[in-house]
Amino acid sequence: MAFDNTINYAAVFNRILDEKFYIMPRTSWMENTTPGIVWNGGKYIEIPMMDMDGLGTMQGYKAPDGDLTLEYETKELEYYRGRNFAIGRYEMDLTNMALTAENALKVFLAQHVTPEVDKIRISRLAQAANNYGGTCVNATETSSITNENILGLLLDDIATVQDQIGESEQLYIQISTTLKNVLQQSTQITRYLNVKDFQIKSATMRLEAINDQYLIGTPSSYMKAAFTMNDGRTTGQTVGGLTFNNLAPGINWIVAARPVADAISRPQVTKVISPDINQEGEFWKIMFSIYHGVWTMDNKAPGLLVNMDTTLGTMQVTSVAGPANGQTQIAVNATPNRDSVLMWKAQASTPPEVTFGTALTGTNGWAVLPANGVITATNGQMIAVALCGATSGLPLSSGSATIVANQG
Repeated sequence: MAFDNTINYAAVFNRILDEKFYIMPRTSWMENTTPGIVWNGGKYIEIPMMDMDGLGTMQGYKAPDGDLTLEYETKELEYYRGRNFAIGRYEMDLTNMALTAENALKVFLAQHVTPEVDKIRISRLAQAANNYGGTCVNATETSSITNENILGLLLDDIATVQDQIGESEQLYIQISTTLKNVLQQSTQITRYLNVKDFQIKSATMRLEAINDQYLIGTPSSYMKAAFTMNDGRTTGQTVGGLTFNNLAPGINWIVAARPVADAISRPQVTKVISPDINQEGEFWKIMFSIYHGVWTMDNKAPGLLVNMDTTLGTMQVTSVAGPANGQTQIAVNATPNRDSVLMWKAQASTPPEVTFGTALTGTNGWAVLPANGVITATNGQMIAVALCGATSGLPLSSGSATIVANQG
């Protein structure tokens, strides 16, 4: 039986994406939160930023004139990810090809796409909070959280955010499933739990809430403050996805008002090529890609609090001879983004100390590691490299190595 080439299978599969993707992520509350965003499907979006003067004293019956400005801030969708899949011509007949591909797409979304999107969004919120510092970060040793104290700790963090932005703003609490289980064993929890409707696109979901604030249980493996992204091609990275490897502290929970974070995603099946026209072989080729990004609004930072563990992550640091005399080239397994930066410092005998909660700054000898990793340093000294908040200097992870410098 000949295949019906008049059917646009890419369009069929994209309707599945529209139905499934936006309600599957545990971070769907971040999706498209800012009204008036201008996005035409490309790499950049424009976010409206409004500012206006406050009240002034009336003179007679006339109020003072004030300024109201509306400007657009350009943000980049940083993540462009994808996979191609093949289904052999003889693995199915005409009637079940679409069903087989549909099932494969659903499994791919559930097992790989949405978990990666969730992990990136959660990690980026943690890095943003670490960059803001102040009330945006609360450090609690995870092992010290018990069913006797967890309710008080969580309610205190909710109160901290509400003290900054008021009680009228809806809050979203992203909590590890492990700690949610501990919370549910609290003797007082039944006084505070309820269930609320949450609307996303055309779907309505029922979510648990604590004190009327959404409570979203999330696998502990998602709750990390930094990650390494596998490219799907390089040896050791062919499986794709993300790797954490204790790269940063674990996150106990996030308390956030919805306007704090905004995420845009565009998953799509770009092409479905039939065996009749596929020049690579007798198989269906299904091409999937997703363009997405997440960012926080600086003026909304008071509405964000991340409670994280106090244990710094561990980075792998390597040093090889640099291109010129006296230079070394440093490489690490962590990639900074708009909220983070790599800092370095070298000294004899032992690597410089990095402590959770203590900012690393230029005044105490730390410097930003260049993008190419090439610095001038003394051969044989010890170097420490830390992933820190871009402006706060607060470290999330660190690693050390013996410097190997070009000896000319």
